Amino acid sequence: MKNKHHILSILAIATALLVSSCASRYTSSPPDAGASPNPDALLKSMSTRLASTKQYRFTAHRTIAADQAKAQNQDPTAHVEVVVARPDKLVVKISEGKANREMLFDGSTFVVVDGANNFYSKAPLSGSLDKVPTHLAKVYGFQPPLAEFIISDPYRDLKRRVTGVSYLGKGIVRESGGVVQCHRIGMHGTHADAELWLGVADSLPRRLKATKTGSAGKDLLMDVDFLTWEMNHQAGASAFRYQPASGATEIPIVTLEEANQPRR
Repeated sequence: MKNKHHILSILAIATALLVSSCASRYTSSPPDAGASPNPDALLKSMSTRLASTKQYRFTAHRTIAADQAKAQNQDPTAHVEVVVARPDKLVVKISEGKANREMLFDGSTFVVVDGANNFYSKAPLSGSLDKVPTHLAKVYGFQPPLAEFIISDPYRDLKRRVTGVSYLGKGIVRESGGVVQCHRIGMHGTHADAELWLGVADSLPRRLKATKTGSAGKDLLMDVDFLTWEMNHQAGASAFRYQPASGATEIPIVTLEEANQPRR
């Protein structure tokens, strides 16, 4: 029973959204006078860019509210690296202080690794990347971080979860060697409002910040700081298959049904 509860705490990291405390990187401005860009079209451009790229890699920092982090048994901040290879391969690496976790999918098996404790769990799962988030959420109660930027149609996934979108104006993100001009898109929902920054030149996400609806942007839920994008990244098939480290212990993955059964 102890092992089952431990693996649940391992999987809890997947529910976290990735955020940055580097607010000084960003400068925002209101919409210019005159007609504003269509926010729906901007979201579609981002979706098309990600969907049409066979393999890419991005890194991000995340910050979540302290009470949320405590409830999910994780640090408020973390560094995340994601590699996507369409149609059916994924690697996610998560670093939280001294802790490190990993998720791998090779088209037939999904693996969760707790590197700090040398534990891992496997779940049979076949199909494309589009199947991974919904299947994992339904059966095991978690998803890979930032799943909306992994699947092949981010636009559809984002639109089904919001009640409306709006154009908020321009923004500047300071990156090494210069700045990136961005569009700021507001996404409004029943429980949360989000602001997504997309590069004007490349349509790639630079920031995703969410706050509780009705808090006037003050009650932070998450803030994702996208640090790098590599749209021609190349990784071989072996990069998506897990090879247990010496002495690693496999722990059966716990389904939601099993977790909700009364203790004996």
